[in-house]
Amino acid sequence: MTEITGIRSLVPTSRIPSWARASDMPDVSARGIASHVASLVRDGAIREGEVLPPVRALAQELRVSPATVSAAWGLLKKRGMLIGTGKAGVRIASATGLVRGLEMYATVPGVNDLRLVYPDVDLLPRLDQALIGAARQPNLNEYYDSAILPGLAEAVEPSWPVPADVFAVANGGVDAVWSVLRSVSVPGDRIIVESPTQPQLLTLMLDLGLTPLPVPFGDGGLDVEAFQQALKSRPVAVFFQPRAQLPTGSSMSAERVDQIASCLRGPHRPLFIEYDDLGAIARTEHHSIADRLPGHTVVIRSYEKSYGPDLRLAVMGGPEPIIRNAHAQIRLTRQWTSRILQSALEWMLRDEGSTASITRARDAYAARLDVLVTLAQARGVDVRSRDGLCAWVPVQDEAGAAEFLTGRGVLVLRGASSFPGAGDPHIRVAVSRLPLDAMAGLAELIADAARVAP
Repeated sequence: MTEITGIRSLVPTSRIPSWARASDMPDVSARGIASHVASLVRDGAIREGEVLPPVRALAQELRVSPATVSAAWGLLKKRGMLIGTGKAGVRIASATGLVRGLEMYATVPGVNDLRLVYPDVDLLPRLDQALIGAARQPNLNEYYDSAILPGLAEAVEPSWPVPADVFAVANGGVDAVWSVLRSVSVPGDRIIVESPTQPQLLTLMLDLGLTPLPVPFGDGGLDVEAFQQALKSRPVAVFFQPRAQLPTGSSMSAERVDQIASCLRGPHRPLFIEYDDLGAIARTEHHSIADRLPGHTVVIRSYEKSYGPDLRLAVMGGPEPIIRNAHAQIRLTRQWTSRILQSALEWMLRDEGSTASITRARDAYAARLDVLVTLAQARGVDVRSRDGLCAWVPVQDEAGAAEFLTGRGVLVLRGASSFPGAGDPHIRVAVSRLPLDAMAGLAELIADAARVAP
């Protein structure tokens, strides 16, 4: 730690909040500052959204170097407690750090738990015949280092949005995103992130030490103007869901893909990471940036919600160097992805009965979402979800709306955990397991909850 001697401060002390006074901070090392701030945030003395003092101002107050304060902020960012940089200021993101307000997910007896977006088990293809065939493949118990079974690569290729140089398989969608980001980034890198997004993926990025640059995602996809502005920060990657975006239910249009690709005019080329979470059960077409920027795009398709969560499989397709390096991360930590599960997925992708099950599931999910959205709109709620397994509902006060619904036996996810930065109040309501005859009652409750004032 480097102490500053001489003039104590050139910054008015009024810019320093009382909790940041040197007299109240016994340990002014980077770790001590971080620990002090974290403790105050958890106790509620510093609230979510509060902007922290400028680095130089706090450094002068504490008589340490600006590098010490910056290191402290870096420690808190890695834990997901801080967001922001530069002129906009650094502010408190969450009192709970990397879990970012992901509420307790234990099942509560006697209520409808609509927080998590799970597939309906009755709509999943059967696994029994697929697993029997998979268990009979040759050389099953030999050690294995191939990125993907050749048969699975052949089975996924016809439905891939654009031709891919190579494929690799990961242990689920989150594992695939982690592997790609781990292979192309270092802590401190910036990443453009759709806003809102999936909370667990935002947590993953923060855990990797990345700084999210939120870009609104709405009708038609990523906001072009905000994307252009974020590009000025030279991000290492761009992450978004191309269709049935969770939580909004919006999708990238072909026109928006062209507009986003046209923004890249200079030498800097971030890696685009498209995460197709629903795959074949999404009813919207997958328009891919890879069609315009094939050498700078990785498509990740998860098969967990469409073919079964216990498959724990996702496929990555894209440029050979990127996929090779991502697969190296998997080999380093998990050796390989089960060939039994890969072979089972291949069998289902080729099986006519499984394909028919996927079609029925897609139609059923679409009907559930459409009915709830229509009923909610008829009651004055501006819900615009068009695809996917949940409704993204604007409310006046999300804490009040969530508490109102909890009191009536319905649990929903508060929208704040889905935003990389600030966002308008919303609640996320999973509809994937709800019967159609429950929608009218739920729409009434949602309409009442949306009107709960702060």
